[in-house]
Amino acid sequence: MKIRTMMNYMIFVILLFGAVHADATEIATPKNIILFIGDGMGVSQITAAKIVKGNLNIDRFKVVGLLTTHSHNDLVTDSAAAGTALATGYKTYNGAISVSQDKKPLKTIVEYAEDRQKATGIVVSCSVTDATPATFVAHVDSRKKYSLIAEHITKSGIDVLLGGGLCYFLPKSTDGSKRDDEKDLIAELEKRMKVIRSEKDFQDLGDVDSVAGFFATKHPARANERKPSLSELTRKAIDILSKNKSGFFLMVEGSQIDLAGHKNNQDDIISEMIDFDDAVGAGLDFAEKNQQTIVIVTADHETGGFAIHNGYIKDKKITESAFTCKNHTAVMVPIFAHGPGSSAFAGIGDNTVVGKALIQYLQESM
Repeated sequence: MKIRTMMNYMIFVILLFGAVHADATEIATPKNIILFIGDGMGVSQITAAKIVKGNLNIDRFKVVGLLTTHSHNDLVTDSAAAGTALATGYKTYNGAISVSQDKKPLKTIVEYAEDRQKATGIVVSCSVTDATPATFVAHVDSRKKYSLIAEHITKSGIDVLLGGGLCYFLPKSTDGSKRDDEKDLIAELEKRMKVIRSEKDFQDLGDVDSVAGFFATKHPARANERKPSLSELTRKAIDILSKNKSGFFLMVEGSQIDLAGHKNNQDDIISEMIDFDDAVGAGLDFAEKNQQTIVIVTADHETGGFAIHNGYIKDKKITESAFTCKNHTAVMVPIFAHGPGSSAFAGIGDNTVVGKALIQYLQESM
């Protein structure tokens, strides 16, 4: 009798462990993915924003790590090679837009998400044809082929596209166009989605299932002058994409942190960082309500070799800082994660871990 009781107990434990393990596996695979990329954002950029703003939304993350950022053949990466690593999980050469070292297409997170019938979106504070957003939806051997990148974007299945770069979608004969041909990519986009061109259009948008929004001919204005803000765009993107019952993937880039770093402009770094952090807050707010969403915040590289030398926490002021250069640096960048599957991003790793892990989650999702 005791043996039978013991066997029944062991069977119960095994079944219970199996159920728990199954639940853990289920919980560890997110349905929705929101990836935030602070272009040019290093630890000092975050520190500066925290000194001035006080509490950051980034403070809410519990899983933290560091990533190396080198490209295939350079210690110092550019946004194209780093974006490719984040979008595909593979290293490539500087300037490459989701193509391998021998210029073969590398499948991106967006394409894997579309295979799973998930909605996809890109929200940026630069031209949508710029290096980072391009790596998620295009396959081009040079980041400078903006018109070709615009064609790849138009042919993609992206559901939400918000940023600048209108000039690369207009035919050559149209004022403001930067194209060398008469292809009207706006007309092509309008065949499958709503296209808007102003803050007023954005505010009047209403209920849509897909949208392309162009708020500047090339890059939108700086954070203090930019409307809509990155956080407003992020909330709208989440509202639209979350309608999809299969889930969604969204990439949001704080693009002009990098531009401020190139200019060695501390004030612009701080304002761009705060704008980016507000957008991160919008993503976290959604994820805390929707327990099937992972939120990741990282950077493609650091820009400027920015360092803070003095200031006052009480006065929320930096009084002394310096830059080592006006270009990218090779220092590791931070990564933060929240939600199911976030433990994969703790500790020190390479930027390719982001693409590889997120693609694995998409392949595992139902």
